[in-house]
Amino acid sequence: MEPLISVVMPTYNRAQIISGAIESILRQSYANWELIVVDDRSTDHTEETIREWTRKDARIRYVCNEREKGPGGARNTGMLAAQGEYLAFLDSDDEWYPCHLTDSMRTHALTKADISFALWVERHGDIISYNFDNKVERDLLHSMRTTFETWNDGETIVFEEGLFEAFLSHTRNFFQLNTMVFRRELLDEVGLINEHFYLGEDTTYLVRFFDNYRIALQTKPHSVYRESPDSLYFFCDRWQLDPDTIHLNEEIYKKIEGLSFKSIKVREHIRDLVARSDSVRNKAKQLSYIDIGIASKYYTLSYLNRYDRKKALRYCRQSLRCKVTIFNLSLFVKLLFSSKSGNVFLKKALNIWYN
Repeated sequence: MEPLISVVMPTYNRAQIISGAIESILRQSYANWELIVVDDRSTDHTEETIREWTRKDARIRYVCNEREKGPGGARNTGMLAAQGEYLAFLDSDDEWYPCHLTDSMRTHALTKADISFALWVERHGDIISYNFDNKVERDLLHSMRTTFETWNDGETIVFEEGLFEAFLSHTRNFFQLNTMVFRRELLDEVGLINEHFYLGEDTTYLVRFFDNYRIALQTKPHSVYRESPDSLYFFCDRWQLDPDTIHLNEEIYKKIEGLSFKSIKVREHIRDLVARSDSVRNKAKQLSYIDIGIASKYYTLSYLNRYDRKKALRYCRQSLRCKVTIFNLSLFVKLLFSSKSGNVFLKKALNIWYN
């Protein structure tokens, strides 16, 4: 008999869209699964929506947290309630292709992997885009195929050592929690998700597996990552933001500031992992990359606050302490002379448009 896969779906106020995610699980060609929907204290009709699904299919279970725990805590609740031999995750606004569980389990059997991942497509409204077919992504996949073990004529790349360093070096992320399938017994060794990270909790969890287990990456898309209006990153069209021509309202700025602090916390955590790692060969190089990333977050906050000179200088000093660059050094001098005007050169280094 096929092993039981426990699918954990955290949700909060997604009554209007969660059915699409559930339907994608029902369409799976792999039938031996249970779905645990963990409600993180929703205030809309999420519970009623899920109760309707539980009446239709006994494989679906509804669990409600006793208190709000955030996405990491909701996933932990689901993992602790799971009964399956394998675990998988799907966010309540995303979807799987029908092949996901079947292909993942076939990959586990073929490669003897402990964990499998796959690629994904992104959905912006009605537009679906596959972002792994650009030159940078193709080159990175080719590099991994020539460096690591491959199966299925290169369709699957298998890692046992060196993945953490490769992950740190790449400009593109190839690993997503929504495509992860792994043996539940690994929880005894890896533990649960850190609930203190409200952003990047998935990334900080995934890297615990790197270089410690046999990991298979299936290089075809298995899921649809939907950029919902209420998603953490998509509270506005950040690609349309221009801090030199558009004054950011207080609400948008506060969200950018909050996300920046959360991102810095995650990067500092990963920096600590690198410093303590025995598998990263060139620690100095990797630490420098991370320091630049942290510095860019503080630099962006400094630039956005240039009309508040005292606050802008404070953020700029923090940026300089992380990593001195031509950008934060130039901005610091500009702020010292109380210049509040925008600058085309300095704007190039802003980190508004990325996570």
